[in-house]
Amino acid sequence: MKKFLFYLLAFTGVNAYGQNEFAAASFYNTFKKIQEDGQKGFATYKGAKLKSQFEDLNDEFKAKLLLPLADSGKVVVPVSGNPYALYFFEPEKKKEKIDERAANLRDAVLTAYGKQLFSRTISTTIKKIIYSDTYLYKDANEVQTRLALFRINVFPGDNKYYLVLEIRGKNP
Repeated sequence: MKKFLFYLLAFTGVNAYGQNEFAAASFYNTFKKIQEDGQKGFATYKGAKLKSQFEDLNDEFKAKLLLPLADSGKVVVPVSGNPYALYFFEPEKKKEKIDERAANLRDAVLTAYGKQLFSRTISTTIKKIIYSDTYLYKDANEVQTRLALFRINVFPGDNKYYLVLEIRGKNP
């Protein structure tokens, strides 16, 4: 019995370490639904209107469908340009942990999308604070951030690090 418990605990520990929390069918399926809806201007999953800080620049709506593990989400419809959905995930106290989660999120997006994507990460340091954006593109040679299909953003605030996924859509 002791050997069984030892092997069970050892096996569980190996699986838990380094496991991608986003790697699940529920994440992939929900992501695909949201991404497909984005190609129609988020017509299905755009919910109630929210108060926007930038009312002259965009309208914001509550996301009707949240990605698994996301704390909240919203759809932003700019006055000019294409709409996009933002999904906010639980913050972390350590930069290394949020960077690991961002890499796991990137891998899950790549899997869910189902076609080859290319990523570019841009990090900016302002007053010793690191901000990073990972852009995912169809074309390996693309460098214009506005043409990315997805963006993963990591930024600090209130002694925590935040993780946001942006799914870019199209105007209907």
